[in-house]
Amino acid sequence: MIIVTLCKLLLALTVGYYLNKKDIFTKDVNQKLCTFVIDVCLPLVILTSLSEADGAMGKELLIRFVLVGGVFYCLLPFIAKGINVLTRIPKEDRPVYEQFYIFGNTMYMGYPVTASLYGSGCIFQLSIFHLGFDILYYTYARWQICKGAGTTKGKLSVRELLNPGTVASLLALAMFFGGVKLPDGAAEVCNFIGEMASPLSMVVIGAGIGTYSIKSVFSCDRKLYLVAAIRLLLFPAVVYVVMTFLGFDGVLRGAAVISLGMPVAAMVSMGCTEQGYKEELASAGVILTTLLSLPMIPVLLTLMG
Repeated sequence: MIIVTLCKLLLALTVGYYLNKKDIFTKDVNQKLCTFVIDVCLPLVILTSLSEADGAMGKELLIRFVLVGGVFYCLLPFIAKGINVLTRIPKEDRPVYEQFYIFGNTMYMGYPVTASLYGSGCIFQLSIFHLGFDILYYTYARWQICKGAGTTKGKLSVRELLNPGTVASLLALAMFFGGVKLPDGAAEVCNFIGEMASPLSMVVIGAGIGTYSIKSVFSCDRKLYLVAAIRLLLFPAVVYVVMTFLGFDGVLRGAAVISLGMPVAAMVSMGCTEQGYKEELASAGVILTTLLSLPMIPVLLTLMG
């Protein structure tokens, strides 16, 4: 299951790379596809994953996942800023490096990989735990990228907050705690479109890296190797210690550790591609950490299993 999942992701990357080399997935096409994935597919994934859960688990999930997960995502931006200062990242690159540390590939790799060890029943628990990811990405992260690209100025506005991802996250949470579920027909349509997000995102990343040489990915800034070490080694170790200290064990601890030990999220690269900002750096970060994660993930699963 794990090997199959990783092979699917690599195949999608290869397809995107090939389509770019054939001039089918051009830069303009990539930007439009990124907008489709970020503003349409992903909000539907968020909406369906949270609305289809068992409401009877609400109280426990609120305590164990919303609260703890929320604290993690509140701290991550400050941790990322601190790492950037310590590693002397140039100011113009800091927004991208910051997102490398904040956003792991929890949805497209973390969820299926964790489910391969603990079963599909942990998917909703992970959705609740990583709710902060969705809200933080669709507010702070997108504003950061837009500001860097010069498409927005000043502080984050209410208008920028009210984007499809934020609205979907808050609506899904309200539906969950209100015991409301989508009608079967609506849920099927949302699932049908939302399931496009995973393959499309990896194809887009592959097409993005196709703009540059593969050699450039591995000969990139050495600081990207530090990003990989922190994301794939340090983060899981720290999360394991913290979760154990808080009294979590078994599936709850394991799911949190594995999902937070994933490579950089594809959404980081897609967001940069959408705005035409630091695309090469973002793509290199995603691809490099993804490739380096392939030998690390089986080790992590063995340790947690």
